[in-house]
Amino acid sequence: MLVLVHGFLGGSGYWLPQTTALHEHFDCIAVDLPGFAASADVPASESIDGCAAALIELLDGLGVERFSLLGFSMGGMVAMEAALGQSERIERLVLYGTSAAGALPDRFESWDTSIERMQAQGVEPTADRTVASWFVDGAKHPYHAACREACRGASKDGCLRMMRAMQRWSARDRLKSLDARTLVIVGDKDRSTKPAESVEIWQLVPGAQLCIIPGAAHGLHMEKPELFNRVLLDFLL
Repeated sequence: MLVLVHGFLGGSGYWLPQTTALHEHFDCIAVDLPGFAASADVPASESIDGCAAALIELLDGLGVERFSLLGFSMGGMVAMEAALGQSERIERLVLYGTSAAGALPDRFESWDTSIERMQAQGVEPTADRTVASWFVDGAKHPYHAACREACRGASKDGCLRMMRAMQRWSARDRLKSLDARTLVIVGDKDRSTKPAESVEIWQLVPGAQLCIIPGAAHGLHMEKPELFNRVLLDFLL
């Protein structure tokens, strides 16, 4: 079983290049976190650990005992919290385009700026600008439109709550106790969570593996799906 957790503004739909390619090897569960995509009408949590608790509650309800867990960006933070609290259930952990703390001082724009833009302009203009930054070629990339479409529907309240939750969150002082077999993966041109953020996780998590994909930005699972899937399968299998 492989559980996929999207990032900020995302949704389960943008994992289509993975669920399509990996279904021969895994049963896949791609979730929509509260406040996003098909779960936009569910009140978002005020914290990252609250999102992790909602994820575990969902898996409990589905009767999923053991699983591999892939978290992207904000979803990587949720995955770290889930793995720190439920390590005995995690077969393998993939932390992709994420960070050990959510403040992200080197992000393409500060969270305060994003919050101000969200309050003034709403979700969709913010998503237009943000999703384009996930690709080296921006909106010109062939998968940009599919990624942007999969990111529709997030609630304004949910986005604001999760931006503030990320600003407050950190696992830096806890990652040395994470005992799941872990792969850290990032694009070398990631503008949201710079490669240095992934290197830090790799250094903190005992025995973790690190993969930096060349010529890829934040959304490399859609930007270079065949390469991403190859690396993922090599680790998971």
